Amino acid sequence: MQYAADLADPLGDVRDVVESFRSSRLTLPDWDQTLRQVVSALSQLPPQAQVDILLPDLVRNLRLLLTEGLDNVPQVVDRVAEQVASALAATRVPGIPAPGDDDWSFGEANAS
Repeated sequence: MQYAADLADPLGDVRDVVESFRSSRLTLPDWDQTLRQVVSALSQLPPQAQVDILLPDLVRNLRLLLTEGLDNVPQVVDRVAEQVASALAATRVPGIPAPGDDDWSFGEANAS
């Protein structure tokens, strides 16, 4: 995924919002501002990032959550959570160790 680094932070923010709500029914402070920032960040990516192809309906669903609220559309919360989890699992950000990597050091500074 060419734009993995550009997607990782916004998708992580979405994950924090939706998983906190799904697992604990906890609505994070400023959750709506966080999702608005994510929508803005995803909308500003160049067309080559193919956000609509890689993450179909994600922006539309985030806007729906903003309009309706997390507790009024639980099926959309679930859809967003599944999509984001799948995208994050497939995303490899350069310089960040993947869970399956043998060496979890972050660069040569930690090498002995």
